[in-house]
Amino acid sequence: MEHDGRGGPLIGPELAAPPSLKSTKAHSLMTSSDAGHYRRPRTPAPIRALNWLGRSVGRDGAAWIKIDPQQLIQQAEKTTGLRDWGKEPLMEPLSVLCASLNNEARPNVVGRMVMRQFLGRILEYRLLMQRDFAQHPEILDVEIRRPVFITGLPRTGSTLLQRLMARDPDVRWLATWEMMFPSPPPDDATVATDPRIKLADRRLKMLNWAAPDFVMAHELAVGEPEECISLLQSTLVSNAYELMNELAGYRAWFKEQDLADPYRYYKRQLQLLAWKRPRDHWVLKCPVHLFALDAILEVFPDATIIQTHRDPVTVMPSVCSLFSVVQTLLSDYADPRVLGKEWLDRWAQACDDAIDLRARVGDERFIDIAYKETVRNPIATVRSIYERRDEPFTPAAEAAMQGWMQQNPQHKHGKHVYRLEDYGLNESMVRQRFGRYREHFAAYI
Repeated sequence: MEHDGRGGPLIGPELAAPPSLKSTKAHSLMTSSDAGHYRRPRTPAPIRALNWLGRSVGRDGAAWIKIDPQQLIQQAEKTTGLRDWGKEPLMEPLSVLCASLNNEARPNVVGRMVMRQFLGRILEYRLLMQRDFAQHPEILDVEIRRPVFITGLPRTGSTLLQRLMARDPDVRWLATWEMMFPSPPPDDATVATDPRIKLADRRLKMLNWAAPDFVMAHELAVGEPEECISLLQSTLVSNAYELMNELAGYRAWFKEQDLADPYRYYKRQLQLLAWKRPRDHWVLKCPVHLFALDAILEVFPDATIIQTHRDPVTVMPSVCSLFSVVQTLLSDYADPRVLGKEWLDRWAQACDDAIDLRARVGDERFIDIAYKETVRNPIATVRSIYERRDEPFTPAAEAAMQGWMQQNPQHKHGKHVYRLEDYGLNESMVRQRFGRYREHFAAYI
């Protein structure tokens, strides 16, 4: 396996796959879930063979692929030559996460390899970023002024909105390669030629090979804006991990955590990334911010939160399909029916909690955006956001957005196909569980 000592977090393995091998029908341990029209996400033959070997030997590789917190910490220290972890919580969240992965997630061999590498890279970067903070304490004086957080249910136009707003030359955004390689912090002088761009591109090609349905659901482009999910995962206190695996124990622990401290560490990462590449403000995007709106408002008191909206009846099968692609890669036991019912409740509860929060704090710091308007007239939608924030919408920014739209038509990688029934759901269930949300935001869905 490739390991350059600097690899950043990304969902996806690094496997030495011969380019001549084609993706074929995936092996499945499921029975009734495969009936009817459900098509399990595709998995390449070499990955299926490796996972089969792990099952044949026993315990899906658990005996020789350890996900152990102490071993992960020791390996990160050995790889980086660093020992200073700073003051952020480390051992407790890492131990809870590893225990949940080992005891509940039921990863296959590839899933174990991916998660061990994934956590290892996160730990390496925590060490490298702590070195940066210690050597350059002025990083923590960098102002994060009036950031924009785009959130809401997944599949509601947030990616399009962020990528349009990122065309503004005054906006700072997180590129995919920066997400994967945050340290040393990038600078304007070398941002176009940084060798980490090629490394990131190799990782994306491997991800697209390992999970060929992923690109149809969510395109990752090395130089494009991407979700800040990796910055959240670096805190080790984020329900973003549950998008990848079934983690009941970690979930129960996570519910008891105060998210303000993890978001303070998230802010420090933004300060690091903005240190040599300052702009007027950040435009950040991640659906799981919806679960932590109160923490965002506490840590970023001048933030604008854009909440995107779309009918959950349309959203939920798309969400489940996307999560299923990732979970199927990591576990042979991923059940789409379980995934559907669990995430139906979680996303609906997050929407209800957002309504309650806004009733307490007011709507002044929120901007609601309808998916249908973003798609119908994206430039006008962006202009309305600038007006709400009392910021100039310059001709240069508008021209750049128009140019990007012409070069990036929707569904250029194929259409993402899904059905509610594939995930144990139906329209009545979704309408009922999202009843409060659909009524409150009826004008936007």
